[in-house]
Amino acid sequence: MKKMMVILVAVCFMLTGCLDREKHLTLEQMQGIFEKHEIPLSAAKGVHPDNVFIKTLNKVKPEAFMINEDQLVSIYVYNSSNGVKKAIKDFENKTAAADVTAHKKYQVANILMIYDGVDARVDEVVQEMRALVDDTD
Repeated sequence: MKKMMVILVAVCFMLTGCLDREKHLTLEQMQGIFEKHEIPLSAAKGVHPDNVFIKTLNKVKPEAFMINEDQLVSIYVYNSSNGVKKAIKDFENKTAAADVTAHKKYQVANILMIYDGVDARVDEVVQEMRALVDDTD
């Protein structure tokens, strides 16, 4: 009976350790946050296919949008934050020898967002993303 109880407890610990407790955001949530902050996202048109901000990173192609008519926002959605970390390394490797324009990279949970403009409202979007992830306990 003791052996059975020990085995049962061990199995419970293993199952608990395997559960995915990481927070995830979706592209739809991201779009909603931009909309809430009155930042219209339009389809990225006329972006050169070699633009480093729309490259596939860690096997994920981003959803690319324009804001303020000429500022590119690329949103990468991964299965986990580890995917984002690998993507950032991939980006650094792909752009190491390039002269990349000023940009910001934001990592929140499973989302990588690269933004090549200046708009304080984007920082507010990122703050809300972080709050959404922190509040979903």
